[in-house]
Amino acid sequence: MLKLWKLLAGHGSADDQRHEVVQQLLSELATAHKSGYRLNLISICIISAVFAVWVDWPIIVAWLAVILLVQWANVQNAVRYHAVSDNRVLSQSEVNQWEKRFFSYVAVYSLVWGSLIILFWVDGAHDNNLFLIALMAITITPTVLLNSAYLPGVVVSTAMLTLCFLISVLSQPDPLMWAGGGAFCLFSASMMSYAFRLNRKARDTIGLSLEKTHLINALSKAKKISDDARAHAEEANRAKSQFLANMSHELRTPLNAIIGFSEVMHQGVFGALGNDRYHQYASDIHESGQHLLELINDVLDLSKIEAGQFSIFVERVELTSIADDCQRLVELRADENGITINRDFEQDLPDLMADERAIRQIWLNFLTNAVKFSPAGSTVHMIAKYADDGSFIIGVHDEGPGIPENELSLVIETFQQGTEGRSQPGSGTGLGLAIVKGLAEAHGGKFVLESEVGVGTQANVVLPASCIVHETGAPVGLRRTAVAYP
Repeated sequence: MLKLWKLLAGHGSADDQRHEVVQQLLSELATAHKSGYRLNLISICIISAVFAVWVDWPIIVAWLAVILLVQWANVQNAVRYHAVSDNRVLSQSEVNQWEKRFFSYVAVYSLVWGSLIILFWVDGAHDNNLFLIALMAITITPTVLLNSAYLPGVVVSTAMLTLCFLISVLSQPDPLMWAGGGAFCLFSASMMSYAFRLNRKARDTIGLSLEKTHLINALSKAKKISDDARAHAEEANRAKSQFLANMSHELRTPLNAIIGFSEVMHQGVFGALGNDRYHQYASDIHESGQHLLELINDVLDLSKIEAGQFSIFVERVELTSIADDCQRLVELRADENGITINRDFEQDLPDLMADERAIRQIWLNFLTNAVKFSPAGSTVHMIAKYADDGSFIIGVHDEGPGIPENELSLVIETFQQGTEGRSQPGSGTGLGLAIVKGLAEAHGGKFVLESEVGVGTQANVVLPASCIVHETGAPVGLRRTAVAYP
């Protein structure tokens, strides 16, 4: 019996939100009660007036008072349900309590309405009795449909009406009345079947609606969590970049002092140190300080780029002079490994409107990586030429081991290196190419990295045509702040 009740009430599914489905079904039932019972007021008054022709008025008044009272109680119950359930999800126990209340109200109302055929039945009043039978047959349809949202209500209302009908007609000796009772039962059963189908469709629709609502809520919560996490990460990244950018003076000043004083000691400017070990220590301090200063400079430059505080000083830049300086700085290591550095420059190499230090750092980072990873006896090519679209390319192409395609995006990220870089101790911190990307974008250009394993790597910075100085010249000494580089 309990299983049948749960099935009728909408609890047949194993879904964890089944009580929410029942809550929605009860909400539809409450809406039907509020609107349906109010419309019944006129019908009840007309029916009472019609039966006054055959039935004693005290009986009519008593039945009318009771049916109006029960109907008012049903409407108030529906109003209270909407008041407590419209803005929140009820618990399982609350839903169970409201189910029992609706069931009781529907049962009482159906019993009072069905008692009409018993109380108003008049022996010998053929017209009155036929009118009663027709009225009961007609009202079974709206009664069942009114409660179709809640199957226990359908069952109990149909049962009460059928019971009252059968009590009246089966007490008559006329076989025609008995046939009418059987027909009424069949009609009631067909109406219940129709109500069951309507209820199943309603439950399926509500279930899908709840699933969609839950999915939307879950996605909204996930998006909010993701947005909050991203906002915190961006805020932390900005704070880090801001901190490092502001620490430029505090970090560089003591390092410059360490480097300068160790160099003075190493060269014995104020006299011999007195012991060869001191001389070696001073040399080690100087070299370590230089290495640390280079690393800090890279970190600070990248932090300024990320914070959007890296200012470039745009002036007329001579590429040949910068190429000479960069090649001279890496030539010693290249010669040690038997690596040749060639130039593939335009015949009439133009000057650029750019930041000289930035262009120097771009080329030097490219050359350092190329010489570091190229095999002995190979050739490194410095590139400075026009692109087909009128922009200008500066870069370095090597004949090294190359970078796998799945690592091309990795090596551009900060503090990241490819497999080849990680295999070489002391190969760097993984900041060089990230800085190059930021410097290129600060000039309105882009960094392009192409590589093929076993063939070599082509690292290029493409500068826009607006950076090229033509014969008409260009203004010199323009300061511009780099766009924040994510």
